[in-house]
Amino acid sequence: MCVNIMLESVDDVNAVPLQSRLHPERRLAENRVPERSSGGHYEWSNDIGLPTEHACGGIAVGHRAAEESGHQRGAEKGLEEAVLGHDHWEDLLNALGKRREANYRDMIKEETDAPDSLLDRLVAEATGAAATPPADASRPAPQDQLDLSRDEWNALTAGRLPEPTREFAVRRGGLGLDGEQAEPWAALGAHIGGVVLADRLREVRALTGFRRYSPNGTLVPADTSRRRRWLPAVEVFGEGILLTLDEERLTEWENDDRVRAHVLGVRDDLDASFRKDQLAAAYGISLTPRYVLLHTVAHLLIRQLAFDSGYTTASLRERVYGRPEHGQYGLLIYTAAGDAEGTLGGLVRQGEAPHFAETLVRMLEAAAWCSADPLCAEHTGQGFDNLNRAACHACTLLPETSCETGNTLLDRALVVGSARVPGYFTDVLHASRESAAATATDATGAQE
Repeated sequence: MCVNIMLESVDDVNAVPLQSRLHPERRLAENRVPERSSGGHYEWSNDIGLPTEHACGGIAVGHRAAEESGHQRGAEKGLEEAVLGHDHWEDLLNALGKRREANYRDMIKEETDAPDSLLDRLVAEATGAAATPPADASRPAPQDQLDLSRDEWNALTAGRLPEPTREFAVRRGGLGLDGEQAEPWAALGAHIGGVVLADRLREVRALTGFRRYSPNGTLVPADTSRRRRWLPAVEVFGEGILLTLDEERLTEWENDDRVRAHVLGVRDDLDASFRKDQLAAAYGISLTPRYVLLHTVAHLLIRQLAFDSGYTTASLRERVYGRPEHGQYGLLIYTAAGDAEGTLGGLVRQGEAPHFAETLVRMLEAAAWCSADPLCAEHTGQGFDNLNRAACHACTLLPETSCETGNTLLDRALVVGSARVPGYFTDVLHASRESAAATATDATGAQE
């Protein structure tokens, strides 16, 4: 049904009946526009459009707009070809996230007049993600970013441990060596600060992104649209053992000139590695002997626990607390499962006295030699980017899911010692060997 409105022009508002002028929303709500009827009048119909005269004008404008849009697309296409064919385009892609990225962007923009929006879009198409902002001094350093290890360390080593809950329950343990005079137990007790048993741990693992083609490629965020306020994650429950070293003895050892010179070589290799910024989230402001020692002990302990407890090395994980600026001097070995009940307590049982002291001594004895020695023990740089010293698959390395730094920054020499550097546990290892030799001598004498 159409309502006739006596109009000679749609602009003649005064000719519109009073009801139509007072209630224009009725026409708009019904998506009605006037059309010329056979009698020369205009009618409101349910089709969206304009009167014939206006529609023709709109089409003409549309042609002009399409023509202008075509010119714009052609110009933009030319800019794209100029950018993609620029001598420094590949250099820009290889420098994403690094300080020299800004230099390559400026050169391309200056020579092609391409706007930042076009560069960002082309970089996103080439990498599968939005271009990383150029690195500059205003960006926070990796060590200034969110660091969860400080709160974890404080919770695990607090003078008064928190009350147990369904998600977190810890208690103090020990080696059971108080007052022990026999070796190697007395020496071991002097090097260990304490043991904390975590009967209940909760861990949330979130996927923030991934890299394609190469480890130093652009990070592709998990949310490529950058519109979500959540990340894919998994919640797991488990148990663990926190081992701390004697802080005073540790500080004295890491201030030894031979130890500092030894780790300085690793630091030089780290400075030349593209993984430096990634690894800084683990070791802190600067790589220290403390971190390399604790990290290596964590690997050796996981390997030994795999023999003693029945856990596979891939099911155990490490968390190294080795930042001097936070007063950290320990490591956490834990396991976790997706089941709400967590694990069955076997790992915590291995951390109780006297089992754990025996495990530590066996760990040191096993670490004293490698089937690849003397090549492994005397190595001055092996593994990824030469970031390891005396550490190989035969003695120290773990499945990469167990290690927080991808099997780098490891050195057995800092644990058991070598001809060039004293190890933190060298005294314990010597005491163990002397005790074993004395026991063997006594047994031989008894047989005679």
